[in-house]
Amino acid sequence: MKPKNIFMTCEWKNLIMSTYEVDKSILEPYLPPNTELDLYQDKALISLVAFTFSKVKFFGFKIPFHQHFGQINFRFYAKSKIDGSKGVVFIREFAPKLLIALVGNKIYNEPYYFKRIRYKKHKTQDNISLKYSYQKASVQTNATLKTKEPLSNTLTHFIVDRYIAFVKSKKKTTLKYNIYHRPWKTYQPQNAHVDHNLLKLLPTNFKNLKHLSTYLIDGSEVSIQKGMLQ
Repeated sequence: MKPKNIFMTCEWKNLIMSTYEVDKSILEPYLPPNTELDLYQDKALISLVAFTFSKVKFFGFKIPFHQHFGQINFRFYAKSKIDGSKGVVFIREFAPKLLIALVGNKIYNEPYYFKRIRYKKHKTQDNISLKYSYQKASVQTNATLKTKEPLSNTLTHFIVDRYIAFVKSKKKTTLKYNIYHRPWKTYQPQNAHVDHNLLKLLPTNFKNLKHLSTYLIDGSEVSIQKGMLQ
């Protein structure tokens, strides 16, 4: 059955996810009501996610000039105190499209900012090379085109297996957005580089982050349901 009340469809592909351990006390003020941190082996995690945003439609209508661009966001991992469902909370999101930033910020109360994120991709029969950048800082990786499914109980699975976004509404309640897509797979990475100057896009209280991993994820078509009160 097709999910109901879909407000946006798009493709999220070629995701570079770089994950860091962070002090729990830094993340707790960002938790929406009735959610709590979802810890991995008692560690609080935050991920820098750079990806390609394309084929955007709002309520079935194609948005001109918003069909292919790079985006960078920072998210952490939370779960509902009400039903235990697991998802993500966005700290900051950056897009090179002013309309996306305005709609996300003003209508859906997401922490969107307009930034000139640049994106480059080079693909051969066997390999893919990706680079996302802001000003002089970038995250980039090379990988073979072979993919595999993340194994259960691994860090990769913990980060990738997320189908909900929790958002604090303007009324200080929590909206839960269901995100529908096929399970994502990881490419076989050959190398990866993250310029830590990208972390300056975070609020200044995010300090002493410990890098844990960087993965390249294939991505897929995505459908996002209207937010529902938790």
